Amino acid sequence: MKRKVIVSGLNVVDLLITLPKEINIGGKQQVDDLIIQGGAPAGNAASVMAQLGLQTSFIGYYGESTLNKIALGELERCNVDTSLMIRNENHDPAVALVEVNPINGERTVFYSLNNYQALEKEDINNDLLDNTQPVFVDGYDIEGNIALLTLAKERNIPTVLDIETGERAQLIEMLALGSHCILPLEGAQFIAQSHDMNVCFEYLASITSGQIIITDGGNGSWANTPQGIHHQAAFKTNVVDTTGCGDAFHGAYAFALLSGRDLPARMQFASAYASIVAQYLGGRTFHPSEEQVVNFINSNY
Repeated sequence: MKRKVIVSGLNVVDLLITLPKEINIGGKQQVDDLIIQGGAPAGNAASVMAQLGLQTSFIGYYGESTLNKIALGELERCNVDTSLMIRNENHDPAVALVEVNPINGERTVFYSLNNYQALEKEDINNDLLDNTQPVFVDGYDIEGNIALLTLAKERNIPTVLDIETGERAQLIEMLALGSHCILPLEGAQFIAQSHDMNVCFEYLASITSGQIIITDGGNGSWANTPQGIHHQAAFKTNVVDTTGCGDAFHGAYAFALLSGRDLPARMQFASAYASIVAQYLGGRTFHPSEEQVVNFINSNY
């Protein structure tokens, strides 16, 4: 049977708008760019992996509302298998309004979790991980994701964690179970209770024996190695929108891991993939192929 990837975490419907340079407060105003598409760390990463050719399945709840149909349809549009989704008529996906700065591509996100039902421990069974490698989870749906990570660890299945925010004790519990732990700098600083990068790595390494990677957008990413801290610079690119770039990094890293690349090559591939995604409005507007990413890397060295 073909190896598959199981992804669990937040599933979101994004409404993205590029703000005009001048805003008419209190009035109506036409804009050039306004799109609706799927989003969220786990949802976007699943889409990346599926578009790169991995057999990728998403697990979570879905309901009957229009928002649910959009969220489910967006995963399926990106070739993500949704057969593991669990029906709950009271569930709605999270919704995010993303305002994109037309000058630098930075975004401001407003989101709602009204009626969102998180995956629960009881939803996870032993058969779920048959022929699975790896398991990918984000820092949401905590109870269900901890159950997934625990089961994966018991079965020696590698896991990739995309942790943004949450309760510190729960994040620490997840990190202890992970084999590839990717955190934004702010998240690492929050968990380590320090702004010093070296202290962050030392503290995180005391929690997990897994690979630790800290990301910081345009400043690049860092990873702990036996030889010291390895830094991957961000690629220069024409930034249109940074929405989903971190998610793209995580999904591309998981793909590179399965393709047998070593750590520096995984980080390079993930960084290049995210740089290409940043050239478009929305995290799922364009998914480059492996060949396109490799060509992008070669053209920048």
